[in-house]
Amino acid sequence: MKNMSFTRDEIKRHLQANGAEQQELFKHARQVRNEAGGDGLNIRGVIELSNRCAENCLYCAMRRDNHLLDRYDLDEEAVVAAAGQIINSGIPTVFMQSGESAKCAVLLESVIPKIFSKHRCDILLCAGKKSAETYKRYKEAGTTGYILKFEAANPSLYENATGASYEERLSCIRDIRSAGMKLGTGNILGLPNQTLDDIADDILLAIELSPDYVSVAPFIPNQGTPYENASKGDINLTLNVMAIWRIAFPDALIPTVSALEYIHPDGQAAGLSAGANVITVNFTPKQNRDKYAIYAKDRFVVGLEHAYKTARRAGMSLNMRKK
Repeated sequence: MKNMSFTRDEIKRHLQANGAEQQELFKHARQVRNEAGGDGLNIRGVIELSNRCAENCLYCAMRRDNHLLDRYDLDEEAVVAAAGQIINSGIPTVFMQSGESAKCAVLLESVIPKIFSKHRCDILLCAGKKSAETYKRYKEAGTTGYILKFEAANPSLYENATGASYEERLSCIRDIRSAGMKLGTGNILGLPNQTLDDIADDILLAIELSPDYVSVAPFIPNQGTPYENASKGDINLTLNVMAIWRIAFPDALIPTVSALEYIHPDGQAAGLSAGANVITVNFTPKQNRDKYAIYAKDRFVVGLEHAYKTARRAGMSLNMRKK
């Protein structure tokens, strides 16, 4: 099934859908997902390797200038053990995530081949910008896919929020694809000064990049950041983006992110109703989970039982690894 194209006006109309019109959009998204064979809910187990980050994004408490955050780094033994817990739980994908950390980049080159050789599982990474050569080494070591969100398609909005180069970000995204890995990307919805046109541009950029995984996360004001007093992203607008992406990418893996559950009861079930087909369960060691302040220090941490309940509410079953 080919990706569906949208005009800017169509996108903006769908973004503003509410009431009966929104429910029709969601129904269409679910139909597209089901026709593409997406009745099952894909599940990932995430290990958050380190909360150290060289970047200084205004929305993230892991930013390098936040000296109040208690930093941590998992060692190789802890990562390999957590990966084993993921596989033993019947989850087919080991997802390793971290801040932008040179130390963590070295750790990954060590643990990826160990995990892959032992479990022969899908390995997914989200560890920031790297060199083209590093992405190739990750691929050769056994990595299936890599997520690097573009965050915002508006260069000024991106650079003001992150202090980093927009063109460098896009170059890294292209390098991931060139390395032969599956590509994941996406945006943050509700950043300060973001407009409806900006969000439409986010969708158009994602369609241009044609990722294998695509996600949208509602902005949540994060304690200890310059944006901590800003307004949070709108859940209905977030769900509409998810539905549009499902229609645009029938076969893509689209997560219902934990931030949805943080801002609204049953938010992740609502994400599945809007066409998502992925949920991520947290396997970071308990003593470190609260330190991975990716969107809030009191973030919602997804456990396996919550994943089962969310799947049942959406009338879906979890796609588990065959033992």
